[in-house]
Amino acid sequence: MANWGKFNFRDFENLAKRFEKMSKGDVIDQFIRDFVMEIGMRALRKIKKLTQSNASGQLRSMWQIGKVERQGDSYIVEIFNNLEYASFVEYGFRAHWVPGKWEGNVFRYIPNYKPPPGEPGGMQVGPKGGWVEGRFMMSIGMKEIERELPTYLARRQKKLLEKLLRG
Repeated sequence: MANWGKFNFRDFENLAKRFEKMSKGDVIDQFIRDFVMEIGMRALRKIKKLTQSNASGQLRSMWQIGKVERQGDSYIVEIFNNLEYASFVEYGFRAHWVPGKWEGNVFRYIPNYKPPPGEPGGMQVGPKGGWVEGRFMMSIGMKEIERELPTYLARRQKKLLEKLLRG
């Protein structure tokens, strides 16, 4: 009969206990929340970079990220821009007349503006009767993040497992 030697299962038992503790605790929940926020921040950076800057820079600076929320089995983080015209820049819009006036190099929108004689009283945005194409900065940024997501997730999972195996 062959002598196979002794084998100490204590390390396996400790590893199993760590896995069990991790699955019962908030470790996984926190891991997912941190990961979703990291991806959200990366997306926010990309979207801001893709957003065309105008004279005021307001459209780019108004991008924001919300808190990570759990809804059922999903974790959600919202990236948004509350600027009134953000969706029009994103998706495009019908060309139209905008009432207002120029102050130096900046156009000031004034609803129901009645200009003095000789002043145009606004500006035409886009070709008359036409369509102004959207910039799709959020759509493009999110598609880029979706392509990169597996790489980021694999890196984060590896760190979590290394931490778990070290104890």
